[in-house]
Amino acid sequence: MQFNEILPQHFSTISRDPFPHVLIERALLQMAEGQLDGPKFRNQVLHAAGWKHSNLTSFGKYPEEAAAAFNRLRLVMAEHETPTSILEALKH
Repeated sequence: MQFNEILPQHFSTISRDPFPHVLIERALLQMAEGQLDGPKFRNQVLHAAGWKHSNLTSFGKYPEEAAAAFNRLRLVMAEHETPTSILEALKH
């Protein structure tokens, strides 16, 4: 899957169109549907991508770290399409 680059300002800007990180989160939840607990999978993937904060911490509080984690995830998702392969790629 291809997504546009995530910028730190995306986490503090309001837009009618969803930013790439929102689209990535939606894709993760859809990918896990029926196989895994979607929110738990999303949290595991973001943690593996480098998000070191709680799932209750707003991305807007640490926008640079959030952008870095989502961009790492974005690159992995461009090459991997299954939940298992995405998690494995992020762990290496």
